[in-house]
Amino acid sequence: MDEQHLAPLSADEDSRFDGYSSSDDASVEVTSTVDECENELVRLSTCLQLESEFDNDDDQAFEWPEPPPTLLSSSSSDIEELADSQQVVLSTTSFNNGDTQEKSNSCKRRQWSIKEKLDAIALFDKNQSKRKTANEKGCTPAQLRNWIHNKENLLKMYKNKKGGKRKRLEGGGKKVVYADLDSRLFTWYRSRRTDPNDQSRAVADIRRERVTLRHLEKEGRRIAKELNHASPASSWYLRFLKRNGLSLQRPKRQDKVPLDEVHRLANSFYMFNRRASLWSIRRGPMGAFISEDICNMDESPLALFGDQAKRSVNDIGTSNEINGCISNKRFCTVLLTVFGKNQRMKPVVLFKGKGNIGVNEREQYSKGVDVIFTPKAVINGQSMDIYINKWLQKVYDGHPKLFIVDSANSHLKPEIIQKLRKKNVVVSIIPKGCTQYLQLLDTAVFSVFKNHYQAAADEYIDCYRSRSKIKLTAKQQRIICTRLISTAWIRTQKSIDFERAFLDIGYTWVDESPVSIRTLKGFIFDPSTVTSSTFNDDENEEKEEYNAKKTTVEEKKELTFVKHHQQQQIETAQRRSVYQKMKFDCSSFLFFIFLYFYFVLKI
Repeated sequence: MDEQHLAPLSADEDSRFDGYSSSDDASVEVTSTVDECENELVRLSTCLQLESEFDNDDDQAFEWPEPPPTLLSSSSSDIEELADSQQVVLSTTSFNNGDTQEKSNSCKRRQWSIKEKLDAIALFDKNQSKRKTANEKGCTPAQLRNWIHNKENLLKMYKNKKGGKRKRLEGGGKKVVYADLDSRLFTWYRSRRTDPNDQSRAVADIRRERVTLRHLEKEGRRIAKELNHASPASSWYLRFLKRNGLSLQRPKRQDKVPLDEVHRLANSFYMFNRRASLWSIRRGPMGAFISEDICNMDESPLALFGDQAKRSVNDIGTSNEINGCISNKRFCTVLLTVFGKNQRMKPVVLFKGKGNIGVNEREQYSKGVDVIFTPKAVINGQSMDIYINKWLQKVYDGHPKLFIVDSANSHLKPEIIQKLRKKNVVVSIIPKGCTQYLQLLDTAVFSVFKNHYQAAADEYIDCYRSRSKIKLTAKQQRIICTRLISTAWIRTQKSIDFERAFLDIGYTWVDESPVSIRTLKGFIFDPSTVTSSTFNDDENEEKEEYNAKKTTVEEKKELTFVKHHQQQQIETAQRRSVYQKMKFDCSSFLFFIFLYFYFVLKI
């Protein structure tokens, strides 16, 4: 079952597709060119970060400042400098049974910063003796002569930003091999993300699109193909970021709650969970709950073969703002439910459409997921109700449960909460703005799940590397998506210790010791404050609820009385109007009769 995503798709005998599919959605092309594995990128990135500022970089594109003419001619000083740099020292001798062993180590040549070089030059200007200055500073006379010859260049470099920390002049190392690719790729990047220092552009012309490393590599391969040369390795793109002052950053979060407010909301959240554990018969250290009774549910967008990375390319030292939705290539939405123990819920996939699919397609869906169709592939009230019914079928056993969700509108439907309460399920809402700190799925699960999903997708593409392109219909896309999700979920359960994760974030507990969570620094919850006020608070809440219901009934009675009184007034007014009209009609009739007899008798 772990490799079900590699199983071939059956022939497309059923020509019926879901009504939502358009010409653009009916097929997807995935190139068979496979990127290097993510672990290799992490390893190379780590190596680049540990590399010192003075190590040679194959792609540095600096130009040497023009040295004085005296440096262009060879002299005996170069030989002297080389000889001085090859000094050998003997290590301390170690004695073992009277035998003496000597070890020699080569002494690494020291690196000198520009500031140190200028200090040595200033000392030479005072004493006018190269050898004396070299002895005092610990350098060779040849080095000092070289610094004196390049004094103007050193002064110019020292005035630049971070010049005092540099160990050498610009221009060292090999030149950029793919200079044309470097230039065109950076131009393409600027077309997606405007230079933050460019003040000439209007606000409407500023671009802030999301560009991931995988997206950058894909565009680089396309440009390299146009230029008719080999595509560079993945490490080249990491050096490209370094050369151009770019880095991989997480997107800026909007509408962040102040940290002190987060602490207050987090305290109320954990207080509610502890109080809820005292509302029923005690079953263990967590009161009415055990680890199997507590769960966390949330949904996340998912792209079929797109980049699932959270970090994107941005200029160093600037806020990583992204226009529009961060995940604007949603193929579906996946709902995950995790328990402290005994994972009982399958992943739920929300596809876009009306659900008008054939039996053949539904039979090819992975058995490890549940599929729901919604108009926009996002969760709504109807899909949430379907999910709750599935959840109750799998989880409900008569014991109290704690259902932890965020404050999304679809999670807060009154009829859904009421249905769960009837089944003795307590709904605990994570306060708005606190999900990044308090929701386990956001802090520890979704990132691991999407990494496994991406790995499974790469394995599927590798399986068909003999083909230049993979073309999938809308039906096949949905089938392979369910299989990839099922594989990723199986691997996620193997790689995460959910029991420990629930304990670390404070959803479960083993005693009444204070709780501090890794994701919210400086926050400590003291459970001892719960017991003293629990029962009084519960009694007050019951009274408030009773009073609210009583007030509601009285208001309804008063409103009914007012409506009845108004209706009576309207009916009385109508009767009076009819009576007046009848009275007028009767008077008119008698008057005409009188006139008639009057004229008849007169004639």
